[in-house]
Amino acid sequence: MKARFLRRLVSLQGCRRAVLVAGLSAVAACTDRPPPVRVVDASDRAPREPVVETPKRIEAAAPYRTRLTFHNGELYLPTWFSAHHGGYDLVLHFHGLGKLQEGNLDRSQLNAAVVSVNLGVSTDLYGNAFRDPQSFGKLVDEAQAEIEKSGRVPGAKMKRIALSAWSAGFVSVAKILSDPANVEKVDAVLVADGFFTSLTNIKKRTVNTASLERFANLAQAASRDEKLFAITHSSIPTVDYASTTETAAKLLEMTSSTKTPSKAIGPKEMHETYAVDRGSFHVKGYEGVTAGDHIKQITGMGETMYPYLKARWEAGDGAGGGTAVRSAPAGR
Repeated sequence: MKARFLRRLVSLQGCRRAVLVAGLSAVAACTDRPPPVRVVDASDRAPREPVVETPKRIEAAAPYRTRLTFHNGELYLPTWFSAHHGGYDLVLHFHGLGKLQEGNLDRSQLNAAVVSVNLGVSTDLYGNAFRDPQSFGKLVDEAQAEIEKSGRVPGAKMKRIALSAWSAGFVSVAKILSDPANVEKVDAVLVADGFFTSLTNIKKRTVNTASLERFANLAQAASRDEKLFAITHSSIPTVDYASTTETAAKLLEMTSSTKTPSKAIGPKEMHETYAVDRGSFHVKGYEGVTAGDHIKQITGMGETMYPYLKARWEAGDGAGGGTAVRSAPAGR
């Protein structure tokens, strides 16, 4: 009897130990355990760079062309023509078929509208076209109205204007700039083999400096990056008026600008003889005394002068103003 009691007691104690062990195990299982250690590599610790996608340039399916009533001007909007900061830019070119400036715009990728006014080869025609002080404003207003009609820049306004000319077309530019109010409206002037004037003494080849005063002022403003003024010329001689070579030389003398000799080869195998680069005032002289050399001056504008305009206007868009940059077209 006593032996049976002892065996039962031992059995109960074993059960209690088993229950106690099981209980402790359960408690251990329910207690908080430290989180597993996570291995972090260097890439996780490095700051993450924001991913910014460059806006894609939206282009129209085809360029836009139309005729103006003012002297039958040709308006051209390239496929990439667009507004920036609510505005767009305009180039008014004098003398030469519209397709020539279309080509210059295409090669330079200048984001601007261009109007080509082609009145023939007589300098009188280009001078008479702007004898009326209201003529310049009428041309600009009509160009703006047609650009709005195109639907390419809805709600945008005209921002900057450049005057461009080849050969006899320079007379239109000179007439426009004879009005100080127009000088304020014009941001850039580009002249290809057309910067000429009269002689006060043909035998002595004395250049008429009075007619160049406004351009000397323009050159000084451009040297301070307030405007852009670019001239290219061939070496074609003249008889009864100052050649582009003589006229450019007199302008450089009036503005104390120094020539830098050059042997650069420009577009269409144009051989550069010298260069002047003062801020945004640029002059390039080239060899060549033939009609073909004269024509190269207009067909090469997309490489010789439009890059200056493109750089200036793009810098102005980026800075929200009209800041110019001193970049030169690439030669080889």
